[in-house]
Amino acid sequence: MFRGTQTGRVDDKGRLKLPALVRSRVVEEYREPKVFITSLDGEEVKVFPLREWDDVETSLSNKSPDGNEADGEIKQKILFQVNRFGAEETLDNQGRILVPAVLREAAGMRGEVKILWQSNHLLVMSAARFEEAAEANRLTAIDKRYAANLGV
Repeated sequence: MFRGTQTGRVDDKGRLKLPALVRSRVVEEYREPKVFITSLDGEEVKVFPLREWDDVETSLSNKSPDGNEADGEIKQKILFQVNRFGAEETLDNQGRILVPAVLREAAGMRGEVKILWQSNHLLVMSAARFEEAAEANRLTAIDKRYAANLGV
């Protein structure tokens, strides 16, 4: 999709304004502006292109290959949380989507936000939470050696 971190905004009406690059890449890749916006914990916002979310829902409806008895219970908890915080939205022509009020409040989504592409969704964090996460995820010397072995 895109690399690096993009800066977006959540306006006074609770709409997340995606940068033009992000919006165009989502529409280009998925051919539709529909998304599912949600969270597992109310701290980070996840924006899934609808096609990607459909795949996630399919995974949640399938049994685990190991037949774990707790599997169904855990999947139900996940579904409860994503539906608690979630809503299906459509990107408008200006690249805006409404962040559900419960999620907006829990995640502190006001003003500047940071946006990262995470395999099958956009990860959106308030600027303050992003800085906290950046500090918490600093690489150690061992991490840097591992990265070097990967060619980074």
